[in-house]
Amino acid sequence: MNESLRILLVDDDDVDRMGIQRVLRASGLSAEVFEVSGGAEALALLREQAFDVVLLDFRMPGFDGLWVLREAAKLGLGTPIVMLTGQGDEHTAVELMKAGAVDYIPKAKLAPDALEQRLRQVLRLHLAQQQQRTLSEALPLLVWSARPDGTCDYVNRRWQESSGLTREESTGRGWAAICHPEDQAQGLARWEASLKSGEPFENSCRLRRAADGAWRWHLIRALPLRSAQGGIIQWLGTCTDIDDQKRATEALSFLAEANTQLTASLDLAATLERLAALVVPRLGEWCAIYLVEEDGRMPAPVRVAHADPSRTPLVQELHRRYPLPADFPFSYPRVLRTGEPELMAELTEAQVRQGLGAREPLGPLECLRPSSWMIVPLRAQHRVFGALRVCGGPGRSYTQRDLELVQELARRAEAALDNARLFEVAKAEHQRAEQANRAKDEFLATLSHELRTPLTAILGWTRMLRSGHLTPEKQARALETVERNAQVQTQLIEDLLDVSRIIAGKLRLEMRSVVPIAVVEAALDSVRPTAEAKGVQLHAELEPIQDALSGDAARLQQVVWNLLSNAIKFTPKGGSVTARLRRADGGVVIEVEDNGQGIPPDFLPHVFERFRQFEGGLVRKHGGLGLGLAIVRHLTELHGGTVEAHSEGEGRGARFTVTLPMLSGRAGADPARAAPANAREETSFTVRPELQGLRALVVDDAQDTREFVAAALESCGAHVVTAAHAAEGMDRLVAVRPDVIISDLGMPGEDGYSFIRRLRMLPPEAGGHTPAIALTAFTHMDDRARALLAGFQVHLPKPVEPAELARVLATLTGRRPPD
Repeated sequence: MNESLRILLVDDDDVDRMGIQRVLRASGLSAEVFEVSGGAEALALLREQAFDVVLLDFRMPGFDGLWVLREAAKLGLGTPIVMLTGQGDEHTAVELMKAGAVDYIPKAKLAPDALEQRLRQVLRLHLAQQQQRTLSEALPLLVWSARPDGTCDYVNRRWQESSGLTREESTGRGWAAICHPEDQAQGLARWEASLKSGEPFENSCRLRRAADGAWRWHLIRALPLRSAQGGIIQWLGTCTDIDDQKRATEALSFLAEANTQLTASLDLAATLERLAALVVPRLGEWCAIYLVEEDGRMPAPVRVAHADPSRTPLVQELHRRYPLPADFPFSYPRVLRTGEPELMAELTEAQVRQGLGAREPLGPLECLRPSSWMIVPLRAQHRVFGALRVCGGPGRSYTQRDLELVQELARRAEAALDNARLFEVAKAEHQRAEQANRAKDEFLATLSHELRTPLTAILGWTRMLRSGHLTPEKQARALETVERNAQVQTQLIEDLLDVSRIIAGKLRLEMRSVVPIAVVEAALDSVRPTAEAKGVQLHAELEPIQDALSGDAARLQQVVWNLLSNAIKFTPKGGSVTARLRRADGGVVIEVEDNGQGIPPDFLPHVFERFRQFEGGLVRKHGGLGLGLAIVRHLTELHGGTVEAHSEGEGRGARFTVTLPMLSGRAGADPARAAPANAREETSFTVRPELQGLRALVVDDAQDTREFVAAALESCGAHVVTAAHAAEGMDRLVAVRPDVIISDLGMPGEDGYSFIRRLRMLPPEAGGHTPAIALTAFTHMDDRARALLAGFQVHLPKPVEPAELARVLATLTGRRPPD
């Protein structure tokens, strides 16, 4: 330090000034000293001239040294000031250093060597500060410095550009204007702790950028600069923009948490709830999740959430009140339709109203008004199955970076939601399979019960008949019981066969003109004995409709018979069943109403399903397989009609309504042609067809069936020969040369199809043209067609009434004209 120093000496005491001058000359410093005796004079001189250092007395009348320090700091002169005082203690020293003094020297300790050393140190420090500030202006960082008390006294140009504040506005506590309010309390607490401990300061907070008003995270650090004695003379700090790194770290942490949350369960509802909880309130004020309906309709949100849980119902109400059509030009319909995300960073009033679908003021829903929104698609297996909508509250403006984060969250949610959906489907399929298995087991148990019950009566009475100990009255009752229970079994088998044909799609109708009143009257006649036996009153309210409809007479009567039988079954003694027939809108309506047991509301939708019964298990009061109403529905639909069930509940009766279309332009059909044969008529065998002298060959591997057929035909005067299998039948054919053949289809060794084909290969004189009837338990339409193609003239299903068998034989052999 060879250059002469410019030193300003400020002291009101002449003796002290002279003493300090002697010490300066003895120190060997080359210095030009300027003396003033008051604080105001010193400040005026500092404004006019530049000095390398100021030696300032503390105790002076008027404006003391502390006032000079503070005023110099306000002017930002930057001249280092060394305090000289003959009085004071450590507290005084601390106050002076906080006010801006760079050093503190008691007058009693002034010595040439010590003064020279202290001044050289002050000047070196001052030079270092000047160099530091010059360097800080060139750095891309935000640089600042503070006094020992923590008051900011300098910010660099980069700080001013970033904050939009001047140097004067930033010093002191001006910096707080750009610090996020939520971060200030924590930052100040840490800053005070560093000031007390003297430890380096470090903290993260958000600072507002002047260019776009964005809050960006900065890492703020400050190091203390100390004097030779160890006291802090200045704090040097920097602010480093870490917003991108911090947000990236937060995003990675958030997505890791999302992975954990979304894969924690395979329950779809739980996964949707977790997704909504991840979005709100972290990413938005409210959100909605949409899943595409299977039928392609625009979906309502399956899950909504709001930062204020009390407003979540309002979000649901918003979607209920203002649903958007599938072809809407933006918002979630467009995202679901195109699979492209949507970012609305700044929403105008018109866009808000249009985007929410509102055609009127929002009213109570005004609190849901978004300032910005993002909508991203949810994809799985190359298709869009949903969308996630995130809406920001007041003042929030989403950016492309926010959209990318939500898209990344959506990618993680896609797999979780798709897995949950697949799990729901698999669970539903498993439940359906379990229900089907239970239904099958229940049906088999019911079928076993329904078949064994009449079998018990049949076998019991048959054995009693064989014992020969029954009186004539008991014998008649036994025969009646056996016949009635056999008919019950026959009906069960017929229902099973009908259901089998329905499932296979092979139920065929023989369509012709049918007068509906004849159908209903025939069904009423069939069930009247049952109703009278149970004590149920049977009423009819039938319009005399003679117009015809197109249908299968027997099957339509089966529909009405099933409904009437069902009503009688579930109506207690003393109750009533009413059948009605009326016109309605170009068709006819058949109603069957009862005042019986009724149908529970939860069972009503399943009343027409196969094998479904309201009662089940061992507590059933009513028999049956639960097939009748399913057959009714299918037969009605095959006729182009509909059937509906209505009930006010248990104990309040039920009403079944069948609607059938009439034939257009076919009024006044011939009742003789249109009236159906009674499908449930009991066939009498009192008047037997005349088969006297007819030779019949019966081929069946079941001995009981052979004997029954032989007995029935022999009672009509026929001569019957039987065979237990096809080979024996061919032998009997050669020996007897019958007029007609009755053969089973399912036989061991050689079946009936092969038997008839071999027979048809014989010449006429050897019996190759003998009429043949297939009497079989194989009753499908395919079985009938196959039998006729093989060479049989008639296909009769087992069991067969003796009278029907005799009439078919008489017709086939020309003994009487066909009906």
